[in-house]
Amino acid sequence: MTDVLNTDVTLQIGDQQYTGWKAIGIGTGIEQLAGQFELVCADRWAINGQQRPILPGLSCTVKLFGTAVITGFIDEASPSYSPSEHSLSIRGRDATGDLVDCAARTDGQSWAGRTLLQIAVDVCKPFGIPVRLDGPAGAPFRSQAVSPGETAMEVLSRAARQRGYLLVSDSLGGLLITRTGSRRATRALRLGVDILDGSATYSHTERFNRYDVIGQDNEQSYDGAESLAQQVLASASDPAIRKSRVTVIDVPDASDVGAARQLALWAAATRKARGERAELTVRGWLDGAAPWAANTLVRIDDAWLGLASEYLIAGVSFSLDDQGGQITRLSVTPPAAYTPEPLIESSSE
Repeated sequence: MTDVLNTDVTLQIGDQQYTGWKAIGIGTGIEQLAGQFELVCADRWAINGQQRPILPGLSCTVKLFGTAVITGFIDEASPSYSPSEHSLSIRGRDATGDLVDCAARTDGQSWAGRTLLQIAVDVCKPFGIPVRLDGPAGAPFRSQAVSPGETAMEVLSRAARQRGYLLVSDSLGGLLITRTGSRRATRALRLGVDILDGSATYSHTERFNRYDVIGQDNEQSYDGAESLAQQVLASASDPAIRKSRVTVIDVPDASDVGAARQLALWAAATRKARGERAELTVRGWLDGAAPWAANTLVRIDDAWLGLASEYLIAGVSFSLDDQGGQITRLSVTPPAAYTPEPLIESSSE
């Protein structure tokens, strides 16, 4: 690796800013609520000739070219040495990492007539995490409850899924509740032009030929008495998969055939989309003037990998190559992979 230290990434702790990195790893994505980073530096930095203490638990902000990509806390600081060098590795996450790790502090609490945003504000308040909703508030829930031991993320993910939203970090220390594909890339990515290398996976592992949604329906006996019976309410098919592969989606309280049909179609479409994923490496960290970001739609033309459409960036990883150059690894998938699940409301929802 080159001896030139990178100064385009800044670690800010309080009013101090640190640069000069030997190695950099920064990752964000829509499948991880908190972005994470690892920065490696020489063991002696100086501000006015003084050594800089980097300690776990300190709040910090990681910036690329002055734009915040992670705002949270340092989790670990690992000094090391060998006969030839001394170094310090610093690892941390967005503030929303606490929502992933910690139990919701409202065990046993339930919300009636509250919107997704109102519930999220309640859950995040003890952590000091602000919440922003990118979209309409949606209908209030009839009821939402917290089970003992549930993490804050589990509580919020369940509610967000029922209203068709994703939970992501806003890179500024807050929680953003948003829709899939909330932004578009400023440029397309093309084989031999923008893409340095790539790989793709086309998988049938989680796909089925038929998706049966089963639920309850009224059944009338010979004497006229009515009872509830479990039956297939709707089905959807994926003809590319062999007919022997069938799966069942059990929705105990469902009796709405139309909603069940939408759920079956959603399951077939999302499983198909999630079976197609690609990893692409591009030169540089910027899409236009801003760092590449997850939940971005981007046009990709790569005949070798069979990509010729608009794809959703599910994950972003920033790093340095062996010469200290800036590279970005993008994990992409068809947008249908993250289409919100249709909601079949029960009487207790």
